[in-house]
Amino acid sequence: MKRICLVTHSEASHSVDRLVGGWYNSELTEKGVEQAKLIKEKIVELGFNPSIHDVFSSGLNRARQTAEILCSDAKIHLDSRLREMSFGKNEGLPQDQHNKLIRFPPKKGNRLDHRICEGAESPRDLAVRVIDFVKSVFNHSNENIIVVAHGFSASFVIAAFQMIDIESMAYIDYKLGAGSISVLEIDDYFHNHAIKLLNYQPYNETFKGD
Repeated sequence: MKRICLVTHSEASHSVDRLVGGWYNSELTEKGVEQAKLIKEKIVELGFNPSIHDVFSSGLNRARQTAEILCSDAKIHLDSRLREMSFGKNEGLPQDQHNKLIRFPPKKGNRLDHRICEGAESPRDLAVRVIDFVKSVFNHSNENIIVVAHGFSASFVIAAFQMIDIESMAYIDYKLGAGSISVLEIDDYFHNHAIKLLNYQPYNETFKGD
């Protein structure tokens, strides 16, 4: 059975300062560091061992720092395909200023190629790179894998894991909070791709799953 522990980075400075994230390279806050320590305890309880299982992380500071806390001295594979969706020229802007510049996607039609602001990635851009990452994970020999990503990119990890066709990803958003744990499993018999745990935030005991 292949199991993926999907973690979103814990609290980061850009969220507290109400700045646009994306590829803006913010750091974990002190609270975020403490959240990551608790996440480490919980993923061990779920059967994941960062000391022996491969760990893949977005290279952005807030994700990398979360992964480093989870893994201590274990090797981390930094992978740019796990980055959050880029917000182009709006990255690092005050959120209120960004809100005035947002180009909202259409309710229907071609949402996948929509760019929310100048220089931003489209959802298709994000989906293509995340799908490529997930395919590489499927071919990975290790049965237990830990992945550290961002709220929106992690949504696409789940969609790609469930083999959702890219053209059906235009409305994807699992609303994964900062410092969340989700567990994805492929069983050895039916080969189903199950979401066993979704958006579990151990520091406030918010739980969604079976």
